[in-house]
Amino acid sequence: MIFVAVGTQFPFDRLIRCVDEWAQAHGVEVVAQIATGTYLPVYARYERFMTTEVFNQTLQKASLIISHAGMGNIITAIESSKPIIVMNRQFELGEHRNNHQADGLEWMSKLPGVYTATSCAALTALLDQHENLQAGGQVGVERRQNLINFIDQAIRA
Repeated sequence: MIFVAVGTQFPFDRLIRCVDEWAQAHGVEVVAQIATGTYLPVYARYERFMTTEVFNQTLQKASLIISHAGMGNIITAIESSKPIIVMNRQFELGEHRNNHQADGLEWMSKLPGVYTATSCAALTALLDQHENLQAGGQVGVERRQNLINFIDQAIRA
């Protein structure tokens, strides 16, 4: 099962529509958390919002996570040893207040188990190889601190 999470602050219809259309063509189970989006998935099961418990249960059952470029979801996926595809919201499309998500994609792609996409075509290409995407591995105390340091340095750069 693939789990898509867009966060709670903004909808991300472009991401949800892309994954839903891919799910139709490939018959793969998809569960999506869509927030206040206006596009309602036809082929993916969805909830607008999930409790923390349901979110965590769904994430643990998933073989792949797809998310907006929110650090919480990225860190959770890495800590849970799940591969994650990150797609940024675009300011130019009215998906966010600024382009900070796009600015962070390059360094996010350097994180273990994190794959990035800026378009539906790029996302679809990654989804087509979803069974081969690798997680970053377990995050121990030392590796967690290294991850935090890496993120901190990237933010300050």
